[in-house]
Amino acid sequence: MRPRTQASIAVSADGARWVLLNASPDLPLQIASAPCLQPPAGGAARGSPIAAVIVSSGDVDCIAGLLSLREGQPFALYADGLVRKVIEDNSIFRVLDRRLVPFRPLTPGVESTIEDAGGAATGLTAEAFSVPGKIPLYQEFSNDIAQLESDEAVIGLCISAAGKRVFYVPGCGAVTDELRARLRADDVLFFDGTLWRDDEMITSGAGAKTGKRMGHVSMSGPDGAIAAFADVAVAARIFIHINNTNPVLCEDSAEAALVREAGWQLAYDGMELAL
Repeated sequence: MRPRTQASIAVSADGARWVLLNASPDLPLQIASAPCLQPPAGGAARGSPIAAVIVSSGDVDCIAGLLSLREGQPFALYADGLVRKVIEDNSIFRVLDRRLVPFRPLTPGVESTIEDAGGAATGLTAEAFSVPGKIPLYQEFSNDIAQLESDEAVIGLCISAAGKRVFYVPGCGAVTDELRARLRADDVLFFDGTLWRDDEMITSGAGAKTGKRMGHVSMSGPDGAIAAFADVAVAARIFIHINNTNPVLCEDSAEAALVREAGWQLAYDGMELAL
């Protein structure tokens, strides 16, 4: 079984300056395992090729790694209004010096030029868009999913450079026609692969919630991601954010075979794509 930490990915237009999409709790391990994210030999003691971080939700899985980027190295932090409020309302995130880590707005439906902390362009643009999801677990006030769902709490990202586009949707409660219509044949799609089936947490004894209750669409089934994207042409389709209960992690499983037959890949630590 290949190692898989959480669902952060890094993108770059020039191979020198990198933009992180989400900052998961295991970010230090990810950086240590990725030479491209480490300071160059002979450089500044606290230098980093990480120029910016874009956050797609207020979930712990998406923001906890920001605390590991507090070492006095400048980078720009992009988030929509709701996520920015989550970060600003929690005093622990004050360890990020705002003189070094400026907040930049990320408005759904508006393409933004991604810049580093000093305002230099990275060569990447980002467009955020709403996807079905729910508020973070620590903000839940009810067990009724209808009261927890929000089209504002979770966003997907379209990252562009030189005409190439990468879609990053690590959490999604349902595949909508709007999302399907965004994709074109030369795009790369990273999509929520948390669960194989909706009742997986329950049947495995790992929890009492369905995938829908957790805000995640399943891979399989008539309403699952594989079926929903079956007639959508993209250059590559990759499941990410795969839970440890998901049988596809066993690469010789029947479920993993079905994923491959449907044209999907499974993200893993160290995976690289050049577009």
